Amino acid sequence: MRHTLRFVVAAFCLLAFRLFLSAQTIAPLKLLPAPKEVRPGKGAYHVTSVTPIFVNARHFAEDRTAAEMLSQEILEQAGLQIPVETVTDLPKDGIVLARLTDSAVRVLLPQDLSEKDLGDQGYLIGASPSHILVAAFSGQGLFYGVQTLRQLLRRQNSELICPAVAIRDWPSMSWRGVHDDISRGPVPTLDYMKKQVRTLAAYKINLFALYMEHIFDFQSQPLIAPKEAALTPAQIRELVEYAQKYYVTILPEQQTFGHLHHALKYEIYSDIAETPHGHVLTPTNEKSYDFIRTLYAELIPLFPGPFLHVGGDETFELGRGQTKALADQIGLGRVYLEHLQKVSAILHPYHKQLMFWGDIAVKYPQLLHILPKDMIAVPWDYDAKPSYEAVLRPYTDAGLEIVVAPGVSNWNAVWPDFAVAYENIRNFVRDGQKAKAMGMLNTTWDDDGETLFDMTWPGLVFGAAAAWQPGESSIDDFQASYDWAFYRNPGDAFGETIEDMNRAHATLKATGREEGAVDDLFWADPFTLVGATQLQQVLPAARDLRLGAEHALERLYRHRTDAHANADTLDDMIFAAWRLDTLGMKIQFTWEMNRFYWDAYQNLADSDRVSRDLEEITSINARLEDLRDATTRLRGMYAEAWQRENRPYWLGNVLVRYDTLAGKFQAQIVAVRDAVHDYETRKTLPPPQQLGFYLEPKP
Repeated sequence: MRHTLRFVVAAFCLLAFRLFLSAQTIAPLKLLPAPKEVRPGKGAYHVTSVTPIFVNARHFAEDRTAAEMLSQEILEQAGLQIPVETVTDLPKDGIVLARLTDSAVRVLLPQDLSEKDLGDQGYLIGASPSHILVAAFSGQGLFYGVQTLRQLLRRQNSELICPAVAIRDWPSMSWRGVHDDISRGPVPTLDYMKKQVRTLAAYKINLFALYMEHIFDFQSQPLIAPKEAALTPAQIRELVEYAQKYYVTILPEQQTFGHLHHALKYEIYSDIAETPHGHVLTPTNEKSYDFIRTLYAELIPLFPGPFLHVGGDETFELGRGQTKALADQIGLGRVYLEHLQKVSAILHPYHKQLMFWGDIAVKYPQLLHILPKDMIAVPWDYDAKPSYEAVLRPYTDAGLEIVVAPGVSNWNAVWPDFAVAYENIRNFVRDGQKAKAMGMLNTTWDDDGETLFDMTWPGLVFGAAAAWQPGESSIDDFQASYDWAFYRNPGDAFGETIEDMNRAHATLKATGREEGAVDDLFWADPFTLVGATQLQQVLPAARDLRLGAEHALERLYRHRTDAHANADTLDDMIFAAWRLDTLGMKIQFTWEMNRFYWDAYQNLADSDRVSRDLEEITSINARLEDLRDATTRLRGMYAEAWQRENRPYWLGNVLVRYDTLAGKFQAQIVAVRDAVHDYETRKTLPPPQQLGFYLEPKP
């Protein structure tokens, strides 16, 4: 009986141990992008202070960046200084970075791990208790395998482990890009652009597009760029060379049609402007094409990549000025597309493929056949839609290649509207893959010049995952993985924080306002009829808006030390949360100050009541003072955030908005205090509207 009992107990313990191992093995790995094939194994590889990273000596020059990123990951996670060693023969232990063409590499891989479909960007990972191998056919594939390995490593108790696993992975889209608008205010420093490249490359982005209208220091056109902000040839060369180490191609986006106001506002360009001091080049003047030639003659030698992006979007003025007669004669669509033809012919000697924005050409599907077949259409759409086939099919039917361009919904916003962005990115990339698109170009825009790039990472990383992964990517899986994959936080504090902040848009939209938490609402003057009415409309959302922002702030302050990677991006999140809270405060306080002033005005005979009401509006600690103080505090936080990312240029154009709003609160303090003195002497108050209190409470 005792033997039977021992057997049962032993069997139970063995089963429990196996279940424990199984639970350890099948626990979600939280990898972004998610690999295509993942097969869990048993046990784990333990990284120690004597664990080497081995690199084949023949490939060390190319694989050095990947090896150093892995070594840095281990240092940051576990404090271990891991050496990188070159070898000629692959060892059978340690962490090995190798080519699939290296001799004996197959010995270190699971026998049934196929090399099929890998191409130049795919990779294999075989991790066991004895070793870890990352292998690929190229340095680029190896680099991407290392990025996945970096996310596989995790602390377990006091150790750093890699769970035993076999991974086979390759991209679903060849080109996975991010577009950064550097022409609407913020112009990143060179150091910050390098950070963008490094961070994006960690999620397998391989194309980084700089949207330039007037921000390159053209020697042939010296008036266009502000000298204190312009990118110089030396800076671009340095960035391009730096990005190559991370397998990122820098793509220049230089407009050749619309969005050229910062050139056309000058008198010397008046003859090539479609309308005086407008935004669009006229196709009717050959000097327009001379202008394009000079721009690209300076740019192209700096960008060795295979593509040029010539813009061409939002040419709203076309046909309203110098081109009107021609447009009336042959049609606006032909004028537009023939311009793209001419641009293509001008740039043909450089042997680059030209991308162009697809929003105008798509209106003329019957004419698309006149475009050169090597041009690449970049259809863009930033709304959350169930399908984007309608903007893709005209180009695929015309035999043109396409790159889909969703967006992160960061423009004009206090915080990006990621609920819209996630759906837009997911469905647009899915439909792009169905249409055999060659890639994705995920966009950020700085329309009102206030945007801070570090707020956009959730949308950018989701775009990177969606473009690498096949079909329709799961938003829920992404959100469940983001804390670990981006911050190396095993918990979910930052994902929950992002969700708290995302709800600001839905909360405000629920009041009937089409837009969510946008900058214009933050800047609204509460002491005008228009501003007060706007704020009154969203009053039902104010409490939930503030609670979401304040819960986000509490979580950020409590957990910021849990971010073991990319922790510097939390500062922009903190700033945005404080700004959302201040917006909610302004909405609430505007209504409360109106109510107090109207109550005082309607009860002038009750001096105690009048005094109490007015002290609620302005005193040592009152609503106007709170709003002024919050605004000036945000001004300082914003200036610091800007300087972390950008050159000083254009910062003053945003700070003046904070100064103006704070000035309104200070002026109102003075006006209400003058009214208090007036009441003390004459027992009367100015009519509410005279002081900007337009919201009369209903009985």
